Amino acid sequence: MSSENTATQMTIETMQVKLSNQKNFIDQLTNENEELFHQFNHLMVRNTKLLKRVDDLQNIIDDLHIRISELQLINNNMMQMNDNLRRRTDMAISQGSGSRKSVFPGSDSNDMKYFTRLENVEDPADQFDLDALFEKWKNYPGQQASNAPNLRKQVLMLIHLYNNKQLRASELFTLSGVGGVTGARYVSTLKKVDLINFTGARKKGHYEITQKGKDFIEQAVPATESDLPKETAAELANKRGIQARFPVPGPQRNSPNKDDL
Repeated sequence: MSSENTATQMTIETMQVKLSNQKNFIDQLTNENEELFHQFNHLMVRNTKLLKRVDDLQNIIDDLHIRISELQLINNNMMQMNDNLRRRTDMAISQGSGSRKSVFPGSDSNDMKYFTRLENVEDPADQFDLDALFEKWKNYPGQQASNAPNLRKQVLMLIHLYNNKQLRASELFTLSGVGGVTGARYVSTLKKVDLINFTGARKKGHYEITQKGKDFIEQAVPATESDLPKETAAELANKRGIQARFPVPGPQRNSPNKDDL
C-alpha cells in the first residue's frame, strides 16, 4: 500500500515538473514572439519611410526630366536665334549701307544702322567726368542702390542716351555692356526717377532721355587736360591702383649760385 502511494506521489511530482517546464517554455516563446513582433513593427516603419524616400526621389527625377526638356527647348531656341543673328550680321557686314536700303528694307536695314552706330560710338570717358557723374548718381534723391558697378552701368546708359536721340533696348544694353535681365532692372530704376522714358510698342519701342536726364548730364563738366590737377608721380600711381613703395620726389628747380658766375 505504501509503495503504491509513493509511486502515485512521484507521478504527480513528475507531472508538476513537466507542467512547470512547459509553462516556462511557453513564457520564453511568448517573450520571443513579442520581441519579434516589435522588430517587425520597426521594420514596417522603416519600410514605409524608405518607400516615401523612393517616391520623393522619383518626383525629383521627374522634375529633372521636365527641366532637361525645357532646357533643350531653350537651347534650340538660342541656337536658332544665334543662327539668325549670325546670318543677318554677315549680311550687314558684307554689303554696304546704300545697297542694303534698296535690297533689304525693314528689320535688316535697321541692323545696318545699328552696326554703323556701334562703329561711331564715342568713349564716355572722353566726354564727361565719369567719377563726378557716378558720385552724383550715387547720392541722387530716390536712388537707394549702393553697388558701385551697377551704378556705373546706369551712368553709362544715361550718357549713351544723351549722345543718341533714341536707342532700342538691345542697342542700349549692348553699348552699356549688360544683359537683358540686368539691363531691364537698370532702366526701370532710371525711369522711376524720370531720367529716361520708353516710347512705342514693347518690342519695337525705344528709350529716350528726358529733359531732367539731360540736365543731370550737362551739369557735369567735361574732363579736359587743363582742368586736371598737377599731381606727383606717387599720387598718379596710387590713383591707378599701384601703391608706391617709397615717396617719389617731384621736379626740383635749383637756383644758380652767385659765386659761380
